[in-house]
Amino acid sequence: MVVRFSGAQWRPRSVNFNQGGNHPRLYIVHIAERFYEGTISWFNNPNAQASSHFVISKTGKIAQLVETNDTAWHAGTANDHSIGVENAGFATEALTQDQLDANARIYAWSMRQYDDISAWLNTNPSTGSGLSYHGLGVNIGWGHGACPGPRIIDQLPTILKRAKIINASKD
Repeated sequence: MVVRFSGAQWRPRSVNFNQGGNHPRLYIVHIAERFYEGTISWFNNPNAQASSHFVISKTGKIAQLVETNDTAWHAGTANDHSIGVENAGFATEALTQDQLDANARIYAWSMRQYDDISAWLNTNPSTGSGLSYHGLGVNIGWGHGACPGPRIIDQLPTILKRAKIINASKD
C-alpha cells in the first residue's frame, strides 16, 4: 500500500529505512540542526543511518522521503510506531509560522490516515499516542535528548490546535 501525503514533494531516494513494519501511533517532531536540502542530502547518505518520513523547510515546503507505512530511522525504539518529521533549523530557534502550518497539515492528515494517532499531546512514547517530540525519552544514543529544543516544544500545542481545526473542517 502506498502511503504518501499529497501536500509533499515525493523525494524517495533515502536508503536508510525498512520497507513496511511501521504502525504509526505517534507523530514525532524533530529539529534537523541543518537546512532543508542539507537534511535531505544527509538522509540519502547510507553512512547517515538515519532518515525521516518528512522534511519541512523554513518556508513550509514539504518533502516526503519515506512512505509512512515504511519504517524511517529517526527515533530508535519508536521507529516502528511513529511518523518522523524533521524541521529545517536549529534547536535554539522556534519553528516559523510556515513550519507550524506544514506540521499541522501533515499531523491532521496522519490522524485521518491512521486511527491509532490521537489528537493530543503525548508524554509517553512507550505507550501513548498523538503529537510527541524526539527528546521525550526516545533513546537513540546520538545525544539528541534536547531535540527539538524548548522553543519548539512550547509550540506543540499550536500544531495540535491547528491540526484539530483542519480536521474539523474536513467533517
